Amino acid sequence: MPTPAQIWAEADPAFRFHPAPRVPRDPAAVRRDALSGHPLLRRRAAREHTLPADLVARLAEDDDLGVRVLLAQNHPDAPAALLLRCFLEYTGPERERLPTLPNFPRTGLTHLAEHADPHVRALVVRDPDTEPAVVERLTRDPDPEVRAALVRHPNLPARRLAELLADPELAHAAAANPALDPETVDRLVHTHGRGPW
Repeated sequence: MPTPAQIWAEADPAFRFHPAPRVPRDPAAVRRDALSGHPLLRRRAAREHTLPADLVARLAEDDDLGVRVLLAQNHPDAPAALLLRCFLEYTGPERERLPTLPNFPRTGLTHLAEHADPHVRALVVRDPDTEPAVVERLTRDPDPEVRAALVRHPNLPARRLAELLADPELAHAAAANPALDPETVDRLVHTHGRGPW
């Protein structure tokens, strides 16, 4: 059983990814930690890549942000709802890793278009069902990262996409839009990115 000092030494305020140990921890000890009333012990359990499904479900609803984020960052089957919740609530190191995880949601994100955090607004680009009007509006967002992200959305209206191909700030991102027609792509290649579009 680790001492309180050892547990504290393992506490990780960055709530980051931890590679799986070479020697797995005793499953009974992991379960004990996961069911503990102490958040540092639950955080330790949340880092386990092989945590069983019942404990994943339990820790995904934990009151402690650190427990939830460590579970999201480390468990290969972290639920989609947990990954999104952690991205919305956690703003520390390795936050940007969460949307790269396979279970991160790709639909139902349009409602985030009004969020105060530009990193959250940029998630809208992942949702294929985002309305063209919302996509177009976000290409005028005050934040340059949001604009650059949404310029790549395939639902961006063709008229606005053509405008952005001539925009010095966003032309490169606009050229990566999968909705560009083949003729425009050919013109981009043959004119080295110079218009007209």
